[in-house]
Amino acid sequence: LKIPGEDLPKVKHYYNDPHPYFAMKVAVVGAANSAVDVALECYRKGAKEVIMVVREPEISQKVKYWVRPDLINRIKEGSIKAYFNSAITEVREHEIDINTPDEGAITIDNDFVLAMTGYQPDFTFLRSIGVNIGEDESKTPSYNAQSMETNVAGVYLAGVICGGLK
Repeated sequence: LKIPGEDLPKVKHYYNDPHPYFAMKVAVVGAANSAVDVALECYRKGAKEVIMVVREPEISQKVKYWVRPDLINRIKEGSIKAYFNSAITEVREHEIDINTPDEGAITIDNDFVLAMTGYQPDFTFLRSIGVNIGEDESKTPSYNAQSMETNVAGVYLAGVICGGLK
């Protein structure tokens, strides 16, 4: 995010469980799959308030086709508030500042900022056992698309790791 307050403990760049955010005011940064999943999970597991801060004018068209309408409906009904074409400009212990096109600079109460601005898989284990990881910007692991076996006999891939950084 590169903003004042990003180093506070309340700012998380990785997410693994919605339960710590029960009864909390949560701001989710991002508009792609990770951000959408986090916003919906926090909302469904009892976050007091979930807002999304999205730099783009809408939720990404690349979001899973079965999840995107769910989030859009939660925004339309007011269960999740979304600030589009917006950015957090500062994080403080109990507040965040957001620059919005409609309301200008606003300050809202906040307990946690979940910055879901890009999934970065950890290739350490795969590299340590000899799996070839692409040297280009996508860092796609080497595997057979039919069998999912990597260049290391007996080692198979599944899930998002197959896409590398895509």
